[in-house]
Amino acid sequence: KGEVVNNHDELMSNFFAQPDALAYGKTPEQLKKENVSEHLIPHKTFTGNRPSLSILLPTLDAYRIGQLLAIYEHRVAVQG
Repeated sequence: KGEVVNNHDELMSNFFAQPDALAYGKTPEQLKKENVSEHLIPHKTFTGNRPSLSILLPTLDAYRIGQLLAIYEHRVAVQG
């Protein structure tokens, strides 16, 4: 029997896969190996090496919002 996947599991899978995709990208050759239809390949190809930041928090309270703001302010200050 197949495993039941709920919406939360699917969202978490996408959450963890997105930074990987942004880092490595997809080439037409990789998509052909995955048997993606030829007409979809131009729409699913993208470059990698894109910086990203993914943060997973157990709750969203005032303290953690303050931490998020501090991270944002630090990044802005460092980037100039």
